[in-house]
Amino acid sequence: MSPPRMAQGKRLLMEAAARLAARQSGARTLPLRELAREAGLNHNTFYRHFATQDELIHAIVDDFGQQLREGLAKARLEAPSLHTLSTAVVGWTLDFALVHQDVFVVAMRERYGPPGPVRDAVQATLMVLQDDMLSELQARAALPALPETVLRPLLGIIIDHTFKLCFEHIEAPQDRAQRLVDAQRLFETLMLGAVARQSRPS
Repeated sequence: MSPPRMAQGKRLLMEAAARLAARQSGARTLPLRELAREAGLNHNTFYRHFATQDELIHAIVDDFGQQLREGLAKARLEAPSLHTLSTAVVGWTLDFALVHQDVFVVAMRERYGPPGPVRDAVQATLMVLQDDMLSELQARAALPALPETVLRPLLGIIIDHTFKLCFEHIEAPQDRAQRLVDAQRLFETLMLGAVARQSRPS
């Protein structure tokens, strides 16, 4: 069954905005006529779905975050063993970034862009991903028994490193296998280092 016309128009605008923004320096300065032309829609269609361009970018970020959450949860759940968990999750993320590279580039650019509601939305999405990662890995006993105050900064480093690998993967996907090795080594090094630090006498 095809989506409703209005929902389809909204999706086309979001996809067009991501393509244009990925090629330009800013996501909130897209000429509406150019955006509508890229989406294959009348330029008046924009205001049927969005009040402002910030609202459009918010919608892109929210959709991006939801797809990431669902895909990462599934990848963690379907990993055949704890030993392959990191590889399975990072592998899924690399593949996702390659297929959705426009929206990936836009979301990550906004994260490091000027302060504002869109950057806040991207950061909030990353914090939700960290929450998911913590709870799901703890449920699978895939993390050492360390305080949450110790684990959270480590998971933040892992998420940042994974997204850095995604940018590299978009540019050179043939190096996928080495990136999976690098991600696994980082995870193990951080966790082993944290355990060793906690076990040292104060």
